[in-house]
Amino acid sequence: MSRVPDTEHRIESLLWPFVDGLVDSWALPGVALCVVRHGDQVAARGFGTRDRATGEPVTADTLFHLASISKTFVATAALQMVQTGELALDADITAYLPDLPWGDPRAAQITLRHLLSHRSGLGDVTDYGWHEPELDDGALARFAARVAGWTLERDPGAGFAYSNAAYELLGHLVATTCGQSFEKALQERVLDPVGMRTSTFLRADVPPHLGAGPHLGLPPRVVDGSYPYTRRHAPSSSLHSSAAEMGRWMVAHLAGGAGLMSPQTHEVMWEPQIETGWGELQAQMAYGWFRGSYREHAAVSHSGSDPGFESNLVLLPDLGLGVTVLTNGNTAPITTLTRAALDTLLGLEPPPPPLPPVTVPLAPVLEGYDVHAASDLYRQLAAADPPTVDVEEGFADAVWGLIEVHRTDLAWPLLELWRLVQPRSAVSWFMTGWAHQIDGHRQTAVEHLRRSVELDPDDDEATTMLRRLSGDE
Repeated sequence: MSRVPDTEHRIESLLWPFVDGLVDSWALPGVALCVVRHGDQVAARGFGTRDRATGEPVTADTLFHLASISKTFVATAALQMVQTGELALDADITAYLPDLPWGDPRAAQITLRHLLSHRSGLGDVTDYGWHEPELDDGALARFAARVAGWTLERDPGAGFAYSNAAYELLGHLVATTCGQSFEKALQERVLDPVGMRTSTFLRADVPPHLGAGPHLGLPPRVVDGSYPYTRRHAPSSSLHSSAAEMGRWMVAHLAGGAGLMSPQTHEVMWEPQIETGWGELQAQMAYGWFRGSYREHAAVSHSGSDPGFESNLVLLPDLGLGVTVLTNGNTAPITTLTRAALDTLLGLEPPPPPLPPVTVPLAPVLEGYDVHAASDLYRQLAAADPPTVDVEEGFADAVWGLIEVHRTDLAWPLLELWRLVQPRSAVSWFMTGWAHQIDGHRQTAVEHLRRSVELDPDDDEATTMLRRLSGDE
């Protein structure tokens, strides 16, 4: 049997049933996968539902919010402009954006190379403002002006520090140089040449019959008015695309940037710039893409996570293989799904399916806000031998998205349950402190964050939030 039908058979007989089983056992809203083999042969499929309230199915054409995978598109546009001479990798960005109110003299040392590889010295966004979306054409420029006024956290080029804010600045730079809105520039320079006709950075352009809804909370559901979209964060986060059209994206990059840039420029885009310390797939940072390895094969990748959506994109260029996984919830085992797809393409058996998180059986009980009944069920499940669920997992995934979109009213029952059953979880104290901070209870937030840091002194996120709320910075 030839390689192609054998791979097709493995996808049909191994991968799709594996995904279908996980969607069922983990009670996931929806998942879409696309795999590419031999560089140009694409298989894509949807599982589950776009919205649990309607039951409409996910298909290969369903459009998901991709979150940070958006950055690979922005990086591609920027490298295109380097190739045409519109931008230069080592030119100071302040020269391209002289009208921004630069607040730190060191900003004059920031180059395009630094922005692309997360070495700008800029900090990151602390509140994305999903609850107060800015939808006008000036939203990105206003945010870029705010970022320009920040004091840098380190000297440009001094080290790797992932920054969504740096990519908003990069997107503004692309738009300003092109003389267009960011979204139009990306559509014309990147999406259209690859044939991604329904993909868009503008949520308003997502057809209602194609859009996946973000599922939040426990049980996961689409919450009216809660969507991770605002045009001030378009470059870092707002691309909407489908499994089928992500197949076109992977094919173009596996072909050396075909239709987008020269092979020489494409090779530059994937050159490692700095170690990240993140390991395996994300061991090094290139220009908008992570470099690493998977089972000793060279890999380039990017993942994404925003309230109600998770995504992953991995290419093994030397083998002509690619995988994209898209979900409309925060509870999917995205790494497991990715590894299963890659292993199937490599001729290996998918990994054993993991036990579902304890939040799956707890969801129907907590739907009625009966925290004590849910607590009793948790203790029964924790005592089961052999275990049927992972009693340590699920709470953080179910709650953080609600807090980030400022829907703490829906988060409190889950936070109360979490504290009851895992009182020594540093993450539960951190999340509760974060929710109190959102609700304006500053002192209560500080108390919870202090307890979080006591339990886990190495949690930089909790430490930073505590320092900020305590007035120490």
